[in-house]
Amino acid sequence: MTASPRRSKVPWALAVTVGLCSGLAGYVIHAARVNRIPKQVVTVKRLTDTPGFEETPAISPDGKAVAFVAASGGRRQIWVAPVDGGAPRVVTKDDADHFDPRWSPDSGRLIYFSAGAIWEIPAMGGEARRLVDAVAPGDLSHDGKLAFFQLRNGAAELMVDGRAIRKLAGGDVYSNVRWAPDDKKISYLQNTNLMVADLSGGEPVRAAGGDGVIQGFTWVLDNSGLIVSTRGGELWFIPRSDRNSRTQLTFGELAYESPDITPGGILVVSRRSLYASGAGQSDIVMFSGLKW
Repeated sequence: MTASPRRSKVPWALAVTVGLCSGLAGYVIHAARVNRIPKQVVTVKRLTDTPGFEETPAISPDGKAVAFVAASGGRRQIWVAPVDGGAPRVVTKDDADHFDPRWSPDSGRLIYFSAGAIWEIPAMGGEARRLVDAVAPGDLSHDGKLAFFQLRNGAAELMVDGRAIRKLAGGDVYSNVRWAPDDKKISYLQNTNLMVADLSGGEPVRAAGGDGVIQGFTWVLDNSGLIVSTRGGELWFIPRSDRNSRTQLTFGELAYESPDITPGGILVVSRRSLYASGAGQSDIVMFSGLKW
């Protein structure tokens, strides 16, 4: 009996290859349309390299230094590092944990949260001064007004320079209070939801596109939107004008948290690995050229 000729597998393999390529191209085009990431050249500059976690960076208004939290002597202390190079220096040294530094408008002082209060200290170090009792870190406006959360008569309230602005829902966790660039609004996290309170009146509202699990955020200086970091370590830009046009800014194997932005629009974040080998380490980096 004459054997039948074996059918060549080449046409079948070619067809599968063409199909896969077409599907991949379609995905890439779709992703480009959905994320709408502009073509750009981005550089990343590492600002710190001390062992362990370096977290919650805050860039000074003059753009010359970054404050952050890192361990020292078994406690979380406030550190300051020059942006143009040089060794970081520890600013706080008392036996307590310190959180979320913010700069004064003249770049000469820092505020931070510790032991149930907001404190102030010279940026070069020195004697700390207790400002006010609080339940979370605060923020300073461009003219030096202090916004913070306080418990009054058992209820949380948003305060500005000792004056109650809004009563807030009980039982929730409030954090990350931030002034808008025009000092007319204050944003904060209510649990993990991004809220905006207008100082002219009305109830706080959830920011459009800001209803995911948010870890931190900062306002864009032209007041056009916010940059948020998710609990998964991604950075997104959320514009104020269009609910459906948020843009993902970072991808890959690194997590970026607690964004802050310089007057020149340069972004600083805490960066860590998503893998176990880098789980005990994070540093502070600066993005240049990142567009949103």
